[in-house]
Amino acid sequence: MIQVEIYQAIEALAEGRVHALVAPQGTAVPYLVHSLPSRSSDDAIAGMGATRASVQLDAYAHSQLEADQLLEAAIDALDPLDPSGLIQLQDYENDTGLYRATAELTIWH
Repeated sequence: MIQVEIYQAIEALAEGRVHALVAPQGTAVPYLVHSLPSRSSDDAIAGMGATRASVQLDAYAHSQLEADQLLEAAIDALDPLDPSGLIQLQDYENDTGLYRATAELTIWH
């Protein structure tokens, strides 16, 4: 499953503070959250073909630089899965006081 491959690629980042969908309240900073917002399959003559997984990575930290560095490390860790279509965003969350660096990318599997 692609979720397992993604997790195995990034699980050592942020001292292991890597979570699916949402980090538990009180998680030490920095941390990384990953999700698969959508997946779609191509049709093939013999049934379903390759599956396109949209992957979202969110790095949270006390500074934008730290969030950006964690996100870059996560993107680099996913390189063996041949990601494409990279989009990166930055944000600041007033309620948590944390900076967020987000990457959206596609992995075919």
